[in-house]
Amino acid sequence: MSLTSDVSAGVVTIHVEGNFDIGCYDDFNRTLNENLNSASLFVIDMEQATYMDSSALGMLLLLREKLGGQSSKIEFVNVNDDVMKILQVAKFDQLFVIHP
Repeated sequence: MSLTSDVSAGVVTIHVEGNFDIGCYDDFNRTLNENLNSASLFVIDMEQATYMDSSALGMLLLLREKLGGQSSKIEFVNVNDDVMKILQVAKFDQLFVIHP
């Protein structure tokens, strides 16, 4: 599992590789706090993600809350079928913009 990020023109892209779980918390929280006031959009790139658990779902809800709830600008990209099933079961497809 690893989590990396890059910032370009106010867009923060978080790249998830492997399992998205509690082991990613420190990196995720650091990225969020460093870019909270300057980012216009957070993009979660799930191309290399193989699994996510409830702690990852919680981190994403925290991100949404800190960015303004319903008006937050968060998108998921490159979501594979396995991760999409997890997001759909958790009803995240109703809370976030998700691009397969």
